[in-house]
Amino acid sequence: MNWKIVLGLVGFILLVTLIGTGIYQFTVAEAKDREQTVVQEAETRLKKEIAPDEIKFEHVFNGETQYSVFTIQQDGEALRAFVPKKGKIETRRVADGMKIADVIQKAGNPANIVSAKYGFDQRALIEIVTKTKSGYDYSYYTYQEGSFLKRLRIN
Repeated sequence: MNWKIVLGLVGFILLVTLIGTGIYQFTVAEAKDREQTVVQEAETRLKKEIAPDEIKFEHVFNGETQYSVFTIQQDGEALRAFVPKKGKIETRRVADGMKIADVIQKAGNPANIVSAKYGFDQRALIEIVTKTKSGYDYSYYTYQEGSFLKRLRIN
C-alpha cells in the first residue's frame, strides 16, 4: 500500500513539473525569444545604417514605440542608439557613459523598486517606479547624465 502512495506522489510531482515547464516555454521563453529576435534585427540595422566601431546592447524599451537601446562607439565618441523597428535611428551623446544600474543605485532603496526602463520622449529617459506606503512614485532621469528630471506620485 505504501508503494502506491509513493508512486502516486512521484507521478504527481512529475506531472506538475512537466506542466510548469510547458507553461514556462509558452510564456516566458517565447517572450525572450521574440525579444532576442528584435535585438538581432535592430543590431543588424544599426550595423548597416550607422556602421559603428563598437556596439553594446543595453535594453529593449516597450513603450508606444519599441526601441532597442545600444551603446555605440563611433569616431571615438560614445553614443546611445535608439533603434525602432521602423523609422529613423536616433542617437544621443553620452558624456560619461552613465549606466542604468548607477542611476538605480542613486534612486533610493532597491527593495522598493518595481520597475526600471529606458524610454524616449524628445530625449533619452530612464523611468524608475518605486512602491511607497500609499502608492507608487514614477521618477524620470536623463539617460545621458542620470540627472533627475521629475517625479510623479500616484496614491
